[in-house]
Amino acid sequence: MTRSEIRAAIQSLFAVFDEEADAPTRERDLRLALDRLALASHFGEVEFDPNAPSPDDVPSTPYEELSERLGQRFPGLGYYSMALDSTDLTPATPGVGDAIDDLVDIARDLEEVLLRWEVSEVDALWHFRLFFESHWGQHLRALQLHLHERAFGSTS
Repeated sequence: MTRSEIRAAIQSLFAVFDEEADAPTRERDLRLALDRLALASHFGEVEFDPNAPSPDDVPSTPYEELSERLGQRFPGLGYYSMALDSTDLTPATPGVGDAIDDLVDIARDLEEVLLRWEVSEVDALWHFRLFFESHWGQHLRALQLHLHERAFGSTS
């Protein structure tokens, strides 16, 4: 995947937020956009550039504002069951996820990446990977599973 395709994958998420479509179509398009982002996370690895002219304060949409907007765009999404600490064979701890919170966290991180892209592509790609590995990747994977179950039923 090229750097421009990575950027297009990021932009595809924001396009879903703005599209005029019914709820099932918007959720289907969201699943596709999240899949593109998951694929993009495997590409574009760059070395940290300490001289990259990165903005010090990258503005972002306030959490509450974005949460309200996405809640209106995806009215069927909300809380869902999930397993916590499911990386070993011990019984997983049950937990609760929040699909709108997942979307907001993913969007805010990627909003910053796009803003950094305007200044330095290398800096943006480095932050894309960093944020995926440390934050939005977990939200993405949990949300993907939840959306899959909504669309196709339980996998167990």
